[in-house]
Amino acid sequence: MMKTLKKQQGLGMLGWLVVLAVAGFFLLCAFKIIPLYAENRYIVSGLKALVEPGTKLEDMTTAEIKKKMGNFYMINNVRSKEAQNIVVDRAANRVVVKVDYEARVNLFYNLDVVVDFKNHLDSTAPHQCCKPVAE
Repeated sequence: MMKTLKKQQGLGMLGWLVVLAVAGFFLLCAFKIIPLYAENRYIVSGLKALVEPGTKLEDMTTAEIKKKMGNFYMINNVRSKEAQNIVVDRAANRVVVKVDYEARVNLFYNLDVVVDFKNHLDSTAPHQCCKPVAE
């Protein structure tokens, strides 16, 4: 019994340093990337707010759509400049609002993380909000 207890040892100092370094790296990645996805959730919410009951996207002008999204961005503190590029495509019987942008964040030194978001709202299928639509 005594012999097996002597052979059972925990993690050494070097092992703990490796564990802490790996955990620190993943925490750093999470703290840098999660805010990008959180901001995109606000943009998706803004697009969904455009088609709330009682409003018709086809009746709104491009300026009204951009103003409503801009107000939503201001209230929800959306800071990404690329997300301000709102494209409104009008066809005969549908309106497609596109907010396509790239978010870039510096991870450390010269290593950046780039996340590409494509949010499309089609007035003919508002329940499928924020997934890219076929042209």
